[in-house]
Amino acid sequence: MEYLITFIFCFVIVYLVYSTVVIFRKKGFEKFKTSKQLKFFEAAYKIDFKKINLKSFAQALALTNAFIIAFTCTVIEIFDSLIFKMLVGFVILVPLMLLMYKLLGTIYKKKEGK
Repeated sequence: MEYLITFIFCFVIVYLVYSTVVIFRKKGFEKFKTSKQLKFFEAAYKIDFKKINLKSFAQALALTNAFIIAFTCTVIEIFDSLIFKMLVGFVILVPLMLLMYKLLGTIYKKKEGK
């Protein structure tokens, strides 16, 4: 139960901070339009952001990033050693990012076609 609370707490905090700083602030959203994350999705998954709603993509990306960070934080809480936490966190973080971004990219590539 403690791990579930940790996951939910991390998820909510990361999502709220990302939404407040990037999505709901006009200046933050303008910077998001030219961010490296957006360029990554354009290059890797050939997504044309002129055909999709950029706000909904930013929301989905915020949810995805919040899940990745919350899941990683929850898993590393199992271990006691700081070095082991860092190693496990890195081993979990990279594949989880690749998997979740691949999933998000394919979903929005399909939405682009509609």
